[in-house]
Amino acid sequence: MNCEYSAALPAIRQPWYKQINRTQWNALFAAFLGWALDAFDFLLYNFTIVTLIKEWGLTTAETGLVASFTVVASSLGGMFFGWIADRVGRLKALTITVLLYSVATGFCGLAQNIWQLMACRLIVGLGMGGEWTAGAALISETWPREHRGKAMSIMQSGYAVGGLIAALIAGPIIQAFGWRILFFIGILPAVLVYWIRRNVEEPEIWVTNAQAQGSGTAVAKPSAIDIFRGNLLKTTLVGTLFCIIGLGASYPVSVWMPAYLGTPVAKGGAGFSVVQSSLYVLPYYIGSIIGYILFGFLSDKFGRKFSFGLYFAGAAVVIPACMFVGPSNLLLFFVLLTLVGLFAVGFYGGFGAVLAELYPTRVRGMGQGFCYNFARGVSAFAITGAGALAVSIGIGKALMYSGGLFVVAILITFLLPETKGKELE
Repeated sequence: MNCEYSAALPAIRQPWYKQINRTQWNALFAAFLGWALDAFDFLLYNFTIVTLIKEWGLTTAETGLVASFTVVASSLGGMFFGWIADRVGRLKALTITVLLYSVATGFCGLAQNIWQLMACRLIVGLGMGGEWTAGAALISETWPREHRGKAMSIMQSGYAVGGLIAALIAGPIIQAFGWRILFFIGILPAVLVYWIRRNVEEPEIWVTNAQAQGSGTAVAKPSAIDIFRGNLLKTTLVGTLFCIIGLGASYPVSVWMPAYLGTPVAKGGAGFSVVQSSLYVLPYYIGSIIGYILFGFLSDKFGRKFSFGLYFAGAAVVIPACMFVGPSNLLLFFVLLTLVGLFAVGFYGGFGAVLAELYPTRVRGMGQGFCYNFARGVSAFAITGAGALAVSIGIGKALMYSGGLFVVAILITFLLPETKGKELE
């Protein structure tokens, strides 16, 4: 009787993190570190903007152009390395891109003018965009579908971790040694390549697909235009439009927040010193980390569309509120700054999962790479636009107005198909 009763009991389900094997954890760790160090290198420039404006006599429009140019380059890198990842593997593409952005960041420290700096940032951008594409494909094809949202959000949280580290060291290093030393430190992520090559494996689904392509079967090698053919054309158009609006709403806040904190009140900023501005941005990055991880759990539980809509609505409210309060009430300002990071950036954790679920394996890298990174290129002009607007009305008001784009993002969410729990093809 006891045996029958015991047999009828449902099996005790393990916690989600115990359902993940070592291969899957290693893939996530590699992509997480690659993206965190990528963000560290990429965001170093944001903390040098105020210093470069003073040292080189630049304007916010000119420094914004460099940031936009880097993001445009990252869009090209993401699309190109998406194609590379589909052809030669996620792992090879990941290692190449980490080396690319690390070495290029070091060369930024040698720049003598804005044009040399822009050339170096172009290469940083190529590596940055490519790393995200390769890492997102690696995780989406390695992790189980019921936990894919969590994994992608954890990976994306690496961006905030990298930003947090950059914020902690940027101000003190610039003050003590100058901005060039800050960029020289950016070459250190190249060491990560050694660990990746020894501990990470290509996803089984990609290996199987690659073997089928090389065996003379009906599975053809991917072409760069496959994502614009047949049913995939609509998928690509909707996915790209969704990313453009989401990123376009968020980018001005992400890039200009450190500059806003370090700009004098008379010019529309918060009026903090260089060291203070690099430290006072920490609540923003802490909020981003919370937002990324929370998004993954929400999207796996309630769906991708609901989670995106919730975050967009939150961002539309907290960004204007944060800029309105400003440094007049520091405690409230820091609370709102944390919420800005949570809502205005945390939704990035959902892009990798939803785009992976829209495309089949043979073109997943290209599909993810194009939608996300083409959108980054287009959205980069929102950074330049906010910088140009800041010249006349101040950075704070420019960020307040850009927050209104999140209302449009809410509407675009309805075009997105729900892909929660979808088995990859």
